[in-house]
Amino acid sequence: MKIEKLEKVIDLGEKLNKDTTPDKKKLEIFKLRLKKESNLDTSKKNQKSNTTNTQYPIRDIFVKDNEIIIEFNKNINAKDIKKFELNSKNIYKDVFDIEGYFPKAKETKLEMAGLEKIVVGQYKPNTFRIVLKDSKKIDSYFKIVDNTVILKVANIQKNNNFDEAMKVELKKEDDFSNKFIDTKFIDTKNSIRQIYTDDNNIIIKFNESFNKKMLNYAVVKQKGKYVHRFDIQGIYEHASPIKLSINNLEKITVYQKNKKQLRIDLINDSKFNLIYVVNDRSLVIKLSNLNKKIIKQEAVKTNYLSPFKNKVVVIDAGHGGKDVGAVGPKNRYEKDVVFAISKYTYDLLKQRGYKVYLTRTSDKFIKVNNRTKLANEKNADIFISIHANSIVESKAAKVEGIETFFLSPARSERAKRVAAIENSEDINSMSNSTKNAFLESLSRPRITASHKLAIDVQAGMLTQVKTKFNNVEDSGVREGPFWVLVGAQMPSILIEVGYISHPKESARLVNKDYQKLLANGIANGIESYFSKNP
Repeated sequence: MKIEKLEKVIDLGEKLNKDTTPDKKKLEIFKLRLKKESNLDTSKKNQKSNTTNTQYPIRDIFVKDNEIIIEFNKNINAKDIKKFELNSKNIYKDVFDIEGYFPKAKETKLEMAGLEKIVVGQYKPNTFRIVLKDSKKIDSYFKIVDNTVILKVANIQKNNNFDEAMKVELKKEDDFSNKFIDTKFIDTKNSIRQIYTDDNNIIIKFNESFNKKMLNYAVVKQKGKYVHRFDIQGIYEHASPIKLSINNLEKITVYQKNKKQLRIDLINDSKFNLIYVVNDRSLVIKLSNLNKKIIKQEAVKTNYLSPFKNKVVVIDAGHGGKDVGAVGPKNRYEKDVVFAISKYTYDLLKQRGYKVYLTRTSDKFIKVNNRTKLANEKNADIFISIHANSIVESKAAKVEGIETFFLSPARSERAKRVAAIENSEDINSMSNSTKNAFLESLSRPRITASHKLAIDVQAGMLTQVKTKFNNVEDSGVREGPFWVLVGAQMPSILIEVGYISHPKESARLVNKDYQKLLANGIANGIESYFSKNP
């Protein structure tokens, strides 16, 4: 029952020195309305269960030209889509009820030139609804291509005002056309479907599944130029005629290396950074730091003060003292590695003007609740706990990579495995029901903010370490039950800077230069987060 869970939350909150007054008020209300709230709770649980087990989870929805594109995580059938019209005087509606669930339905806003309004929403737990509204009759239909549903409006009339506005924008910015996909360069016959640029991104889409094993990436220096080279398994018939460009990047070459590989070279006269992300049918290459050497040198010489210098950051170096954490080859201790990285991060943020605190300033053991207690006492804006990962000896040479976690009720098998290593014994001694009660009490805004922070810090670390170490594995951003984050009343994340159990990665983790790159990446990620979430 909710009352029992809330009582456990209050009990745990008091142990963690958390203000439980709001929870106590809720408890009084629940006791007065026990029967009503119990029924409501049951209804919500049933709805949540239906949502979780929905047959067709929707991955993304967006508008392109006069089409609404809905991408699913699996193929969908026409029988699972129902279309009907709800027309009245001067108001015409075409309604599509689609079997599926989209968690971002409420926040999704769609617009189409020539159509007055598009309304999207989760009509039922397993039914996603799209309503097209206009003052004239709408001629719409749908088609299905594998895991994609395309809603097309046939009688859309172009908006002349919109066209004129676009012409003005094109005159203002000559390279704006790079943001539009030229459909004549779409290849439907071979494995690679299309290649185009969007701002500082290069997007490669495929007609079939694609994974990291089908890609070779290297950085070479040729004739004084820095070349980031991608050899991609597949054929693209438009490799020769297509021309790509990105602002401040000297050159991009695309050509069919042989019958099995396409080569993309990103060429510049000064160093630049990039990260790449592989999805099921796409490869996204994101470039950064595309400035000339002179600009970079001047930036280093000046004393940079962040515009967010008044923000408060608490950094927690995991383990310490009697708790050495994970142990790698040659007796490399997790507690030593993460303490060094934490101190470097502390120094960088202090130089930029942030108010920074360390949960431990020496090799000593600190209980979990005292780590977050410091963050709460300092009214920190964010809390970051730094750790190093580990795995059983039989898999030690195979598993590596940087990953970042945020606290959430969701618990994958991988997250549970990592959490089992990092979680403190004094929190583990609590019952599972008490743990679950607290996790379910987490506020959605806090989870969302922590997720955003995790994404920015993960990207920051990868960008920095790959300037000197090209084979660093990106293990992604994940959610899990990390109890060191429980008591924090602000956005909080747990970083696993790598696997200390891995022979090569552990050697990097004790390298001071590598530690400084990680620290710089963490600091840059924090800066990026505050720039988007001031």
